[in-house]
Amino acid sequence: MPDTARVLLELGRIDTFFPVLSSLGNRWAAARPFEGLTIGLHLHLTTLTATVVRELTLGGGRWICSAANPATTDPSVVAFLRDLGVEVYSGGGIEDGLEATVDADPTFFADVGFALGSRLVAAGRRPRAGVEITRSGITRLRAGPPLPFPVLNINDGRLKPGIENRHGVGEGLWQSYTALTGCHLAGRRVLVIGYGAVGAGVAAYARAGGASVEVMDVDPVRRLIAHYDGFPTPPPLDAVRRAKVMVTAGGVKHSLPLALLREANDGTVLINAGHGADEIDIEGLEAEADCVDQVGPRVVGYRLPGGPQLMVLAGGNPLNIVMNSGSQEPVLLHFAVMGLALEWLTRHHCAPGEVALPPELEAIAAEVALAVLG
Repeated sequence: MPDTARVLLELGRIDTFFPVLSSLGNRWAAARPFEGLTIGLHLHLTTLTATVVRELTLGGGRWICSAANPATTDPSVVAFLRDLGVEVYSGGGIEDGLEATVDADPTFFADVGFALGSRLVAAGRRPRAGVEITRSGITRLRAGPPLPFPVLNINDGRLKPGIENRHGVGEGLWQSYTALTGCHLAGRRVLVIGYGAVGAGVAAYARAGGASVEVMDVDPVRRLIAHYDGFPTPPPLDAVRRAKVMVTAGGVKHSLPLALLREANDGTVLINAGHGADEIDIEGLEAEADCVDQVGPRVVGYRLPGGPQLMVLAGGNPLNIVMNSGSQEPVLLHFAVMGLALEWLTRHHCAPGEVALPPELEAIAAEVALAVLG
């Protein structure tokens, strides 16, 4: 049964220790910038999402949420948001939720993975504007046809890559690893696949925990940056054969393919830190494994014929989000920017296409955060 009382307690704790969003909620309650508008949200439905949506609804308007991933959906959060009057679509699969949100014809939208945005384009809908939060969403947006409406790019601002991607994911991922495996990082060999802001944070926090870290990336510039950050960048096969923990962080489908997984050490732990659930070739593992064991909560072992047993955490879904782990401050900061971006869009009209995040929005969020931090 949903436990909305737990959600309320968690939101109360957030408001006590890092009330960035409640400070902005007072602003939105006074100005009511969303009055008469419909806003569609395609997000991971965690307690942190509940925090920002609760404050945004104080600004008026009709709010619709679709779940970005069943594995990151908290049923108690769904119940809590519905009690607030938010329309939430989390059952029947991601596609059903997206269709319901598209059918509502939102005036504005906020998205992860550009799943809602691309569906709006395909359906011929013309929202006034949208906001994209993730690197994988920006990559998908740029690879698609010309946009008929503007989309603000939060991911390439300064706060999200500098704080949430690097510190939020880097810290939370390894807390989740220890919680699920009971293992220390110290002395273990870790391979980080993808050296963007997320990969750099994952690598830095692994090294701080005592691990020996190597990096794999198809981009030679990123490999060079990793080198100067002190991380070896050996050929992929050599790196895989040495690692005992492998983390995907590149936002690329099958960046850890079955061909490389066959070469891994027995007992290697596989983790995804990217947005999607397909960076590790889980389908290939499931098809080829001759034995599948539920080793523990959110830990599944796949034994490949004549090869290693590989331990997959959280089904290959983004581990830190599934576990809702680590400091909540970095995520709350980029949600603050998201809310400010939606507010900004109600007052400004932009040309269609990708739009750089106005620097003043991050400055407002940073000033509020600095005041809260004292």
